[in-house]
Amino acid sequence: MTTRNFYPNNLLFALLCIWSLQGISTAYGQTGSSVGIQPLLDLGGESIHSRIPADIQPLILPQEIERFLKRLEGTPPDWIQLQGTDITEQSERLFQFNRQRDTARADKHGILHRPVAFLWAGFLRQYLPDYKGFSIALGPNLTKTSWGIIRFKPVDLPDYLVAIPAHDLRMDLLARQKTHEHIELVVVCIGTLISDESLIYGFSHDGHHEGMILPVVSVQKIMYFLKPS
Repeated sequence: MTTRNFYPNNLLFALLCIWSLQGISTAYGQTGSSVGIQPLLDLGGESIHSRIPADIQPLILPQEIERFLKRLEGTPPDWIQLQGTDITEQSERLFQFNRQRDTARADKHGILHRPVAFLWAGFLRQYLPDYKGFSIALGPNLTKTSWGIIRFKPVDLPDYLVAIPAHDLRMDLLARQKTHEHIELVVVCIGTLISDESLIYGFSHDGHHEGMILPVVSVQKIMYFLKPS
């Protein structure tokens, strides 16, 4: 799997990450969403795929994403044709191309409505005694495919993200945090593509201007796993 994770010592991550809590002073006054408050699990040598329910379509490996895009979109975009030296012209090309693709996929209900699973990167933040769990910060995974760079865009994420480990794991994680260890997670997001603008085509802003596709997914379930060391 070709992915790039972004963590807090990376400027891009700092710009893109979604912080699960705004502050300890306000955290205890909020109820939180049960979608975002979930167990923190250890894969124990198993694959992520083995933990995803059978009725959920995994979009994790490049080849899985490519097969999905082929069924939904038919052919990759001509990135060279879409790119332009004039930013206004390029923006107009992208706008028209996105509208054409939105219209073309409107009747593909079977594909659009099937739940999918994708990965985001995460790490543990502060310990919350009231929950016996940890707040979570999230950032995107970028996956290179033959269609371009894929960056899933989750919507409807809960504001409150907490991972709750079992007692023994919790004590181990607290000890590791005391040594200032950066503890990474694999976050599985499950949901369905939104109806009106399921995919957004554009270009990356990392200086290389590579073609980028953003599948827009309404998230209904989240799972937290410790990242294998």
